[in-house]
Amino acid sequence: MYFQLKETYTIGDLLDIMEILRSPGGCPWDREQTHQSIRNNLLEEAYEAAEAIDTDDKVLLQEELGDVLLQVVFHSRMEEENGGFSFSDVVDGIVKKLILRHPHVFGNGTAQNSEEVLLNWEAIKKEEKGRSTETQVLRGVSKALPALMRAQKVCRKAAKAEGKPQSLANALETLRENAKQAALSAETGQKEEQMEKLGRLLLSIAEFSGILELEAEQALSEACDRFIEKFEERENNPPTGID
Repeated sequence: MYFQLKETYTIGDLLDIMEILRSPGGCPWDREQTHQSIRNNLLEEAYEAAEAIDTDDKVLLQEELGDVLLQVVFHSRMEEENGGFSFSDVVDGIVKKLILRHPHVFGNGTAQNSEEVLLNWEAIKKEEKGRSTETQVLRGVSKALPALMRAQKVCRKAAKAEGKPQSLANALETLRENAKQAALSAETGQKEEQMEKLGRLLLSIAEFSGILELEAEQALSEACDRFIEKFEERENNPPTGID
């Protein structure tokens, strides 16, 4: 299949290239891939784009967003070959979703501030997904998310559903009690019990972070960075013994 080289390319060119790569005369590696085989590629590219945002590197962000877009096109092309959806279907779906979930812009809905926008979004999403109970909403939080991020999202949705967010004082008390129980199980409990107590502690940390309106995942990542920096300091400046 012929492809014309240009000075500047468009999304149509990207779709054409993916079709060529997946064709019999294209790239052997690209032809062998499946949704499952490149699943982690999508996650890795998304995280690399997130890192570019964190470091405020606009040049890198442009590159990483291209890598994320490639993964979307790749998965769409494979599905189209299997008789499923196409990239056009993906675009059509997201445009319709944006119109549906922004009735205050494209319809007769109203939203005076960002909080009302989010409340409307969640209500429309719940109806759209056919979720009749709040438990279904909690179960709808993706299990593929990093566990700490998933925990915080579950806690946040649970608090909204109950209409009575836990107070900071109660959250602190829960955190202290779960830390105490985790410590006791570490000394006397079996592995199964230790896992359960540790899980409760981590969940209470996620809930505590949400009450403070902090992202637990980001806080832990930044803590890892500081840990590595301090480790490097100790490695480069080892303590000297006294003769």
